[in-house]
Amino acid sequence: MSINIKIAKTEQELSDVYRLRYQVYSEQGRFAELYDGVIVDLFDAIPSVANVIAYSGETPIATIRINLDSALKLPADHLFDFSTYRQCVLEQEQIAGRDTPVFASAGMLAIAAEWRNRRNVFGGLFRMAIDIGHMWSVTHIIATVNADTSGIYQRLGWEQLSPPMPMGKIGVEITPFVTPMEPMYRWAFGMFREQKDLLDHFSGCFQWYLVDRGCDIFRQGEPGHEAFLITKGGVDITCYHEASQKTLRLAKLRAGDMFGELSLIDSSPRSATAVTTRNTELVAINRDVFWEKSYEDPSRLKDLMQILSGRLRDANNLSMIYAHAPLEERLAYFADMLRKAAIPDPRNPDILKARVSLHEFADMALAAPEEAENYLQKLKNQKKLEYSAQQIIFFGDEIS
Repeated sequence: MSINIKIAKTEQELSDVYRLRYQVYSEQGRFAELYDGVIVDLFDAIPSVANVIAYSGETPIATIRINLDSALKLPADHLFDFSTYRQCVLEQEQIAGRDTPVFASAGMLAIAAEWRNRRNVFGGLFRMAIDIGHMWSVTHIIATVNADTSGIYQRLGWEQLSPPMPMGKIGVEITPFVTPMEPMYRWAFGMFREQKDLLDHFSGCFQWYLVDRGCDIFRQGEPGHEAFLITKGGVDITCYHEASQKTLRLAKLRAGDMFGELSLIDSSPRSATAVTTRNTELVAINRDVFWEKSYEDPSRLKDLMQILSGRLRDANNLSMIYAHAPLEERLAYFADMLRKAAIPDPRNPDILKARVSLHEFADMALAAPEEAENYLQKLKNQKKLEYSAQQIIFFGDEIS
């Protein structure tokens, strides 16, 4: 199963946003008496707004709204007085010699009941919201959230400005939260260090896909029109070799990796098959959008060329590692790859987290699980990392 997350632009997509809000909030006993089938307000009509919508097939399942600051201020400002926080941020930025801060808010979160326990749905919505904020050059985010969901924002490191407050007209308690944009952008895209310039140039042009384990993203021989970056999960790239009638594994990809990028260059059929190895979150860019933006600024092509040349170098290094490196060197090579692709902790960017299991790490290095665990334990004893069955946490800048 695949979930597609995008910015609502068409009449139908916007209608789905407003109707889904009504469906979710009325089920919770909120707003039903104030609206008739849809929930829409003044902040949906101003130019500086983006509504993100998630679909399972053709069914809308989740939405969130992002507003850029304007003369009307932000929706969150009408529920809580953020003026003290705004003034404090302004003074801090002036003292630091930086530009005037740019504020945005996120709100109108609505997730259909059967999808609320799937963290990747909220995570996908939130990453896309952060990408939009980055496109708008946002420096700080404010939000008034349902007190029942406060734990999510606390885990992300947001600052809570007051205890939950009852809102009679809404029928819930709300909690005001704030955060600088920078740690949120690290959380969302910190794994894409080598593709940072590409992300910057095409910010706001992506779609998200949430794909279940074992699903095809594309098949060898199919037409290709998108390139993908992995934010969470894993993907196997395989190729069927007709002469030998064997399926060859070309790559085992993880968070931070990009694939399918040749489809941005031409319309040739896919040269390989991509299959998810676990529940996976993907960022996708369409070829038509890529070229449209590249014509506006040809320097954007340089970013893709650098990625392609880097991929060729990596493929050559990988083949040499597999062919000639002893076990210890293979383990060190893949541990360093994982560290480079790991996601910085929002609260402490010096701590890097890689969502990879012990068995997956062993498979990468062509090692037995016990050999991989012995290697990780050695690094743990040196206080270079911690590990569990499903995660490796790195400290510092180097493995060796």
